[in-house]
Amino acid sequence: MTQQQHSPTAVAAPIEEQDVVEFLRAQPEFFTRHADVLMEITLHHASGTAISLIERQVVNLREHNRHLKSQLHDLVQIARDNDRLSGRMHRLVLSLMDCTTLQDVFINIHDSLRNDFHADAVVMRLMAKPKVAFNEAATDAVQDVQVSREAGMPEATNGVLFVDKDDVAWDAFKGFLKNAKPMCGHLGATQMNYLFGDPASTVASAALIPLSGIPGSPSGAVQPRVPAGIVAIGSYNAEHFHHGMGTHFLSQMGEIISCAVRPYLATE
Repeated sequence: MTQQQHSPTAVAAPIEEQDVVEFLRAQPEFFTRHADVLMEITLHHASGTAISLIERQVVNLREHNRHLKSQLHDLVQIARDNDRLSGRMHRLVLSLMDCTTLQDVFINIHDSLRNDFHADAVVMRLMAKPKVAFNEAATDAVQDVQVSREAGMPEATNGVLFVDKDDVAWDAFKGFLKNAKPMCGHLGATQMNYLFGDPASTVASAALIPLSGIPGSPSGAVQPRVPAGIVAIGSYNAEHFHHGMGTHFLSQMGEIISCAVRPYLATE
């Protein structure tokens, strides 16, 4: 083995200012090739206590550049989040396409919202009646989904419930159903208790998604679909759902779930 192989790794000598000066003199085009380096360098002009306009411009441009970088970082993060959401929505659609019964639809919706979308509570309230009544075994299958995968604790939800469209409890949701758009944030006590029952106190924020049913009575024009119910997604985190968050994906989810449930609902 050579002497060089036995010698310890050499430690690089510190760079002196004169080395930098000589390098730049030997490379007069350095800042032309690396213009971005100038954005990180502070150059002062001999202007006394005043700041020259050029120096002020450089400071402003540097600040503007940092702002643009921050915006770009935020946009990239949003794009990544949307990409992940799109993947989860895709899996939800595929799982619902394989369903052959209403019970399968409910179970897959619960599984997707709990596992992929990290919901702490999932509730469905449907105004329409099922074409085929639930049998005892199917009801048990739906209830099994309500058991938390963590620690075997009951989930803060009453699961799926078919209710009469004239039920007075719907009065608390009239504005929401008329608007037919998802909403997020903190719900009123009446709404929380109706949706989540006794465990409502553990749900700190929620998202409501309207479901649409069969079209209204034909009158020669295209009729909007009448409200068919609500999907409520609850979180133990008070900041998870808030009024300022976007609802685009929630609207898409409502359309997907409506299409999956609609074939199994009675028209009258």
